[in-house]
Amino acid sequence: MDVHPPHGPIHSVRDFMVHLLAITIGLLIALGLESTAEWVHHRHLARNARQNIVEEIRANRQDIARQLNALPAERRHLDELLILVDATQKGRPYQPLGDFMWTGVLLRDSAWNAASSTGAVAFMQYDEVKAYAQLYAVQKLSGSLMQRDLELRHEMNVHLARMSSGDKLSDAEFEKTKHTIVSTELTISEFNEIDGMLNDFYNKLLSEQK
Repeated sequence: MDVHPPHGPIHSVRDFMVHLLAITIGLLIALGLESTAEWVHHRHLARNARQNIVEEIRANRQDIARQLNALPAERRHLDELLILVDATQKGRPYQPLGDFMWTGVLLRDSAWNAASSTGAVAFMQYDEVKAYAQLYAVQKLSGSLMQRDLELRHEMNVHLARMSSGDKLSDAEFEKTKHTIVSTELTISEFNEIDGMLNDFYNKLLSEQK
């Protein structure tokens, strides 16, 4: 922002005041234009971030719906595995149940992380940011639960593979296998609760965007 000296000599106080007024008006106009440009930029930044977050929420809602639909079948499969392991422990021949397709969901959070790192959230309404923050905190909890579920499934599959290959498991190993299956069933119940909570969050936030 440049301030130029008068083009000719100042002969009176009146000339000086006119020149000072012209400079002041010019400065105010320049500052106003600069502030307007920044406001438009910030508004554009927030709008784009919001659109990306909404698209991310839509995609996550579809994944959560898919997982919720799969949970009952997973619970039934675990019940069947528990019966199978118990029967094998009691001396019956091991009879594999066949392949089963588990459902794993990794919820997206890149749009929210980008909005936070670029500072776009600073130009959104407080209530809006608070709602997004709560939602993604629950998503993070879901991610931790998925990690634990994968670890339990791995442990369970190791024992089942040994049984399938004809290895003789001790009673302690059989009991550990059954404990792992029960723990996985509890994880399924926790998924059902958290997924239901996320689905409510998604529906509420998306309805507010219409």
